[in-house]
Parts: sequence; C-alpha cells; structure tokens
Amino acid sequence: MGLSYTVKKSKVSRLGYRITGIVFLLLGIAGVVLVWKVPRMQFLVIAVAFMAAFYGIYLIKASVRQQAYDITYEFTEEHIKLKLHNGERLLPYGEVTGIQWIEPSPDIDYFMIQIRNGKKQYVLHFDHNRRYGERIYEYLKERVPDM
Repeated sequence: MGLSYTVKKSKVSRLGYRITGIVFLLLGIAGVVLVWKVPRMQFLVIAVAFMAAFYGIYLIKASVRQQAYDITYEFTEEHIKLKLHNGERLLPYGEVTGIQWIEPSPDIDYFMIQIRNGKKQYVLHFDHNRRYGERIYEYLKERVPDM
C-alpha cells in the first residue's frame, strides 16, 4: 500500500526571494562603496551594509534550497521516495529522526506533518484533506522506529 503526496511551491515566491535578495545584496555593496566616497559614519554604514549583504545572500540561498521547489513524497514499505526538481532521493525510515503532527488552530481545517532527518526538515501541508493526512501520519508512525 503506497501513499503519495505532492507539496506545491510557488515559482513567484522563489522569484520574489531572489529579487529581494539581489536588492539587499546590491544595497550592501552600495553601502561599502559609499563609505569609500564619504568617510563619515564609516562604522555604522559598513555594519548596515554587511547586514544587508548577508541578508541578501541568505534570501538567495533560501530560494534555491530543496524545499523551495515542488516535492512529491511516495511512502513505500522500506523508505520515503522524494521526487525533487533535480532528481530523486530515498529516505529510509531508519534515518528519520522524528515525525510531528502540527495543528496551528483547531478552528481551521489546516495542519502539517513535519518529517525530520538530521538537520533537514520536510513539511507536508494539508488543507481540507484531514483524512488523507491522518492516513499518512499513521503510516509513518508504524514505520519510523522509536516514535
């Protein structure tokens, strides 16, 4: 009995992250250049410029991470198969370090299942699909050791 679920991600949000990251990176570079031209308030301008540049790099890096793209999860008897934008990855149940059911508000029919694998986290969002999400969660609880 294999289950599968696809988490859709928006291309527009990835593009927005990248554009915002580039803007912050350019502001950081402009701040450093500004210090060379106008040496007053040098420390403050450099500090703000480096913070802006590092935040820009963080946003760009976040827009290309694995979880920023659509992921299809196929739950089999031995492992979870992740179909990513650049290939496939197998995640054996023995390597899963934790699963968690997250329900932000009982008034809203929305919840998440979080799958942890070391430092990586995969979040499956369910909106108005409670029965299928509960099926996947129970399926995971049966197969993940020490849960």
